[in-house]
Amino acid sequence: MTEARTPCINPRCRRTGPADEFPGEMICGRCFRTLPEATRKEHRRYWREIKKWDRRIGRTADVLKTSRMRAIRNRLSDQLNRHWDTYIKAPFLAPEKPEGLDAFLEEVGL
Repeated sequence: MTEARTPCINPRCRRTGPADEFPGEMICGRCFRTLPEATRKEHRRYWREIKKWDRRIGRTADVLKTSRMRAIRNRLSDQLNRHWDTYIKAPFLAPEKPEGLDAFLEEVGL
């Protein structure tokens, strides 16, 4: 993998994105669409809120209001990061065991 590309967080996916757009981690659109719809909607909601507060911060000249808005935006960013780690990244890195003979034998204790 070249250094100018960022791989998808799904280890079974071979897609990459440009490192300048996705400096840390990324999920490709195909893998994102495999997530439950409620998870996708929640993730998009966080991004919409963050972008909304970024626009408001850019338009405001009052220093006190700007600091309050930055606190709100930082709180939303923390929530987005927590959502990313818990609901988006975790299912790809530690998937549930599939139903099968190995899972059954482990459950029985053999």
